[in-house]
Parts: sequence; structure tokens; C-alpha cells
Amino acid sequence: MKKLAAAFMILASVNMASALGLRLGVEANVVKPSASLALGQLTNGDFSPTGYGVTAFGMADIILLKITGNIGYLNFGEQSYSYSVPGINSPEISATAKVTAVPVLVGLRWELGLPIGPKAHFGAQVGVHNFTFSYEGTAVDQGLIADSATDSRFSFAPIVGMKWGPLDASLFYMMVKDFNYVGLRVGYMFGIGF
Repeated sequence: MKKLAAAFMILASVNMASALGLRLGVEANVVKPSASLALGQLTNGDFSPTGYGVTAFGMADIILLKITGNIGYLNFGEQSYSYSVPGINSPEISATAKVTAVPVLVGLRWELGLPIGPKAHFGAQVGVHNFTFSYEGTAVDQGLIADSATDSRFSFAPIVGMKWGPLDASLFYMMVKDFNYVGLRVGYMFGIGF
């Protein structure tokens, strides 16, 4: 009886997922920041021109729209900063920051196209980026900043892209407080209801 109940639950879950058009997937991300992020109080910032990461995503149908959800890990590389204290023979204060983020996003998207073949899509996502900053350099040695910090920031992104069967590619512009970046996600969907 327990095996029958378990089989019924699995079948019901599969039918529900199929009815919702539930899809799961993984994506590779390449991002390009538009500004330095860490240590805004120091000048002459130099940050890595590109970052990278991975994202897990889910998508479900709701009438003509799709509900999306993403959670990922992004590495923005190292950002170097220096600051010369005004005065004669003053030392230069420097710091190197390693910046990573865990974005958690939800959104809506609309797909355009025939039932068979490629489909264009556009939409938007909102959520938070949970940043981690790890610092090294004379600014840390002199106690001007801590060696690490965390921060959560609201984020919003318009998204356009293309889907062909299980393959999905999206271009987005992520707006985060005091920090924006352009990104490209390329991924593979698996699950039920392509």
C-alpha cells in the first residue's frame, strides 16, 4: 500500500509539473561591471573588466507568461585601490578587494515564436545580490578597513534572449545600488514540458 501511495504521489507530481511546464536548468554567466564596487572611499580604482559565475534556474508556465527564478554565484575578480594622503612624504594607502556575489532573483518572461524552432523572449527580474568583500593591503594593515565585509543590495534587470529547445541564452542589464553590470547567460534546460 505504501509503494502504491508513493507511486501515486510521484505520478501526481509529474502531471503537475507537466501541466505547469516546469523546467530547471544551469547557466554559465559572463558579466562586465560598469563601475568599481568595493571601497568607494578610495580613489584610482581599477577593477577586473569581466567576471564569471554559474546560475541554477527554474521556470514555470502561467497562462502566456513564464515565472522565472534564479540563484547563482558570481566572481567579479579583484579590484585594486590606492589613495595618497595629502602632505609631504606621505605614504600611499592601498587595498585589493576580491568581490563575489550570490544573486537571488525572480521574474516574468514572455516568449515569442512558433511551437517548433527558436523562440525569442524578453522579461525582467528583481531580487537581491548578497555581496562578499575580502580585503588585503596597507589599508587593512593600518586598521582603516576590516579584512572582510558583506552587504545585500536590491537589484533589477531587463532581459532579452533566445531559446531553442533545451538551449537558452539571455542578455541582461543588472541594476544594483551604486553598481551596474551587463551580463550574458548561456544555459541548458532539463525537466518536463519544453
